[in-house]
Amino acid sequence: MAIASQTRDGILIIQVKDPRLVDEVVLEQLEKDVLGLIDQSEEERVIIDFQPVQFMSSSMLGKLVKIHKKCKEYKTKLKLSSMSPEIREVFKITKLDKLFDFEKDMESARKAFLKRGLFG
Repeated sequence: MAIASQTRDGILIIQVKDPRLVDEVVLEQLEKDVLGLIDQSEEERVIIDFQPVQFMSSSMLGKLVKIHKKCKEYKTKLKLSSMSPEIREVFKITKLDKLFDFEKDMESARKAFLKRGLFG
């Protein structure tokens, strides 16, 4: 399995385990697994953690856009964490950095979700 998941503090945390996201069969399965978790979850906050990922194909960017749309459909907030600087650069070049919310690491993403504003 290319991912692992857990729910903590009302947040669905999905950890990507594969360091190279290039094989189309693996990407299809990863998309299917992530969308399945989001479909089944009642959590309104999702973190997808890319800690071990060193390379990501452009096809994976498309899969992330589909996952983002599914989260919007469910009114679920999505954060991407632990992206390498090289992969983040691809998001900037493609202007997808405007679509996604990035955090330095999973713990930062979790803390950002747990912060309460002035009015709750």
